[in-house]
Amino acid sequence: MNSLPTFIKSIQQQKYHALNPKTSKSTYIFLNLQDNTLNDIDKSYNSNTQITVNPNHPHYTLGTLSTLPLEIIHLTLLHLDIKSPITFQTLNKHARRTAHSLPQYKRILTHTPALIRATLNIQTAQYFTLQDLHNQLTTTKCDSCGDFAAYIYLLTCRRVCFLCFTQKTAYLPLSQEDVIRKFGLQSTHLAGLPHMKSFPGCYSPRGLERRRRKTLYDYSARRKTGIRVHGTVKAMEKFSAEVLSEKLKTYFLCINHKMRVTRPICRDSFDDRSSNPKRFMGIIRVPCFRIEFKPGGSLEWGFHCLACKSLHCDRPLHWGRMFTTESFRAHLAECGAVVKGRYVR
Repeated sequence: MNSLPTFIKSIQQQKYHALNPKTSKSTYIFLNLQDNTLNDIDKSYNSNTQITVNPNHPHYTLGTLSTLPLEIIHLTLLHLDIKSPITFQTLNKHARRTAHSLPQYKRILTHTPALIRATLNIQTAQYFTLQDLHNQLTTTKCDSCGDFAAYIYLLTCRRVCFLCFTQKTAYLPLSQEDVIRKFGLQSTHLAGLPHMKSFPGCYSPRGLERRRRKTLYDYSARRKTGIRVHGTVKAMEKFSAEVLSEKLKTYFLCINHKMRVTRPICRDSFDDRSSNPKRFMGIIRVPCFRIEFKPGGSLEWGFHCLACKSLHCDRPLHWGRMFTTESFRAHLAECGAVVKGRYVR
């Protein structure tokens, strides 16, 4: 997905060809497509990606925290929510140096600073820890299907691939009205539950603009809430249907009395999948951090199969799938070798 500056893409392409001469002729890294995720929103606001630490010696200490070993402070910051190290580093210069000396935090700020800003922009930074985020950055596999995943779903901090987050119900955030209607919940049930605030911008490959900030909830988590409240899936669905039936009765009664009322929503709005802006509002493209630092850098962006470039079939043949060198070998074993951009058996 085309969410990186041209010069960075060129560098990544050159590194990839140098490191993977056997597969580079049958693969490519970047699609000619801008997916308009939170990366693109970040760039549109001209965010500063440089990390600067004042070289002068700090004048103030951390107070009583200075008595603790640095390792203990690091361990504490690592297991607090993402907002905590960000707040901590604003205390003074010493605190900033301490936070930036945390390897996991420094790695994120160096390679994916937009990721931290995105969690703040959509207000999900308080729902998972720095360790949770770093764990997702060091895995290559989609949490749903196991393919190489080039994205993180920031509502629940899960690695996800393009096909899964554009097609599966689990990655379609719901408005409060939808949650209440579908799962038979009250607004009181949602108080304090994790949610995101959509950030103004253009989303999906169609570049659809959304200016108003909306509160959105994770589908799977809120469905579990509904089941917990009602006891079973069947009881939840029955309750929702009964509530809707009563609303429709009231609506038609008002219509018969010539009253102007809004018809209650009876079904889900149309899901245009890869063109649905909601599916992209909590998504950000990120590389995988290699644990071992190989020549050419420490980031894995994944790549596409050249023979799948024009294919829109289901897996395994789809232009949106991405691979690592290892998973691409398995793909070739399943589908055949690639010669001049085509599969041959």
